[in-house]
Amino acid sequence: MKKFKVTLTGHYQKTISVYAETPEQVKEKTETILFDTDLIDFSDEDFIGGEAAITVDQEDGLEESVEEETDEDDCCSGCPYFCSVCGECVYEDEGEE
Repeated sequence: MKKFKVTLTGHYQKTISVYAETPEQVKEKTETILFDTDLIDFSDEDFIGGEAAITVDQEDGLEESVEEETDEDDCCSGCPYFCSVCGECVYEDEGEE
């Protein structure tokens, strides 16, 4: 078996209100919010997509990137239930059993 390193990057989107006197103050406050992870909570509903970068550890100590092409359906790529990692719909109907 080969050893793979996977770097996951998640993309979240959330609209918040920021009170400030100037756009510069909004920028400063927003940077503080973004870099202090305790100030804002992202939920599963805020997740809009993600990516996975895969590298293979070679026996010579070098790493090789694995490029994976996804066949994204253009009509689904903007959907909040479209998983950009696996290319599948992750919508689960809560009413179904």
